[in-house]
Amino acid sequence: MTRFTQPHHWGPRVGRARSVAQEGNLLRALEQMVSGLRPERGEDPGARVRALAAHLEADPEAGETLGSILRRVTGEVHCFPALTSSGVPGGEGFVPELFGRLGRRILPPVTDPRELEDVLRIVFDDGHDHVWLRQVPETDWRSLLDALGITAETVQGVDPELALAIRVLGHHAASMGLKPAILQRLPHLEDPESPFLLLGERVVRYLESHENEIEGDEDPLLDAALGAVADCRQEVERLREEKREHGTSLWLTGLTSELLEVLERLNLLLHMTEPTDRDFQGCTVRLLQDLVEAAKTRDHVIPHLRASADLLALEVVEAAARKGSKYITSGRSDYLRFLGSSMAGGLLVALFSLAKVIMSQWDVSLAAQAFLYGTNYALCFVLIYLTGATLATKQPAMTANTLARSLGEDGMDLSRLEDLIVRVWRSQFISFVGNVVVALPVAYLLSELFFRASGGLLAAPEKAQDMLAALHPLQSGTLFYAGVAGVLLFAAGLLSGWVDNWLRHRRVPARIAGHQGLLRLVGTRGASKVSRVLDAKLGALAGNVFLGFGLGSMGTLGEIFGLPLDIRHIAFASAETGTSLEILQGGVPTDLLVAAAASVLVIGLINFVVSFGLSLMVALESRGLGLGGGGRIARHLVRRFLRNPLEWFVPPSDGASSAGQTAVRE
Repeated sequence: MTRFTQPHHWGPRVGRARSVAQEGNLLRALEQMVSGLRPERGEDPGARVRALAAHLEADPEAGETLGSILRRVTGEVHCFPALTSSGVPGGEGFVPELFGRLGRRILPPVTDPRELEDVLRIVFDDGHDHVWLRQVPETDWRSLLDALGITAETVQGVDPELALAIRVLGHHAASMGLKPAILQRLPHLEDPESPFLLLGERVVRYLESHENEIEGDEDPLLDAALGAVADCRQEVERLREEKREHGTSLWLTGLTSELLEVLERLNLLLHMTEPTDRDFQGCTVRLLQDLVEAAKTRDHVIPHLRASADLLALEVVEAAARKGSKYITSGRSDYLRFLGSSMAGGLLVALFSLAKVIMSQWDVSLAAQAFLYGTNYALCFVLIYLTGATLATKQPAMTANTLARSLGEDGMDLSRLEDLIVRVWRSQFISFVGNVVVALPVAYLLSELFFRASGGLLAAPEKAQDMLAALHPLQSGTLFYAGVAGVLLFAAGLLSGWVDNWLRHRRVPARIAGHQGLLRLVGTRGASKVSRVLDAKLGALAGNVFLGFGLGSMGTLGEIFGLPLDIRHIAFASAETGTSLEILQGGVPTDLLVAAAASVLVIGLINFVVSFGLSLMVALESRGLGLGGGGRIARHLVRRFLRNPLEWFVPPSDGASSAGQTAVRE
């Protein structure tokens, strides 16, 4: 493992590389040197770089030879395409880019040793070279560049290909920043002093100062060009921050991401034109790392899918996050109000659970049954939403997005994250309690009233036994089906956010308020009211309808297609338990009764963990935060629970929670 980590071990390898280079195979010589720099598993990534630098310092002639090889290679290859497009999103769109990557993996393109990107792919021939390149400390790279004679003092003028790349990137960034989709949201960019209008002009003037060799003009012109780049980046960031107000789209989010990458590459290349004052070595290292990573991951499919999924997530989670704060209780007054609304939700669940049991007696086709069940559940969820009631586990998709947005704004503060998770769980716990303590007894009473009114049982005893048996946590698919329900809860939250974002991005409320036909029909006040209602409620209504049809019809759809699909939701499971107990009138085996009671609790936990976990994962990924610290967070939460378990179930007094309340309320 340490064969090449000491200076004297580099002698034979450097000698062989020099011999190969003298034979005219420069790329083979560089490949041998990179192979010697590549660390083995568990080895310090910078150890071999430091060892080579030490060897070359002791043998200046060898350093001069290797530096000469590098200059010859970079001088003979075509660098422009790599400088302008390698590692910079191309804007082709998701599907064309996906098929392009798949096509190159199936039938790799011809390697051209005259292109810089292909040269890097040949020299760095290991699939993980881009990883260890970034792990080597910059100070070690600087030492190696010094030993190779690649310093600011050795650079004279601006390379023609570098100048062309800067010119093209400047015009490209300016044209992207002036697209109608951006100007519509930032109309001040149409002004003559717009940074995007100034960018191309300032870049060209700076490059012309080098071409005309005008002494003393370069520094102020370079500062002006870099200032325009910084101003453009600030405008793009402003646009991305205002997406909560105006909405966004996958295309616009991708456009702004690409624009930021172009501006970053332009900024890096501009710094490389004045090496003495602009840290030539640091810029060279960063450019090499970017280009190697782009070359090694050019045809990878998973990063492309993940990046696109992140953009889609960013498009939809913001709208959901705006509504999530009302689902996180702070003080005891909020806690008690949440209990009341959850009890109201339990009442509605009991009523519609009764309707489902009645529908199950009807002699209809499976397709009709799926539609009836879905419609029944959708009406239930819409009524819960419109009446201000609360359904357990409906909130996690919203609360997770609120939590992630808070972290995205303030940074990954572990204590803050723990506090929010405790509050989210506490809110969910009381909604569980409110739903269950009402849904089960009310379902029992409704079944009893049905019997007294009709003289017959709501369902056959065999049906009631089947309903209880289906809830058994070990002898049925209850645990898996509870997870399926959690996935649907998560998807409903995303759909709600997507619809809200779609309305804002396309300015639907404003277009409705100004619709001439609607104005003639209901007048200005009526049109404005319709606009406000759609803006405030359409996303939530769409999410509730989707959730209703998903939960209501999943079991029947599984039966139609012969798939093991069904759902278990804590509120409806409670209601079905109450109905079954009334029908069986005490004829329930104790073990089955205990299993059903335990199952209701487990179903609620799985509903919450799956829906909240998926929503939080997507929300964090959409902000580039990731879940790398998940294990550490889990350990902290366990210790916090053991230290003070009561706080997970009972909130502090209103005065003690006021500070925390402002953390998520808007």
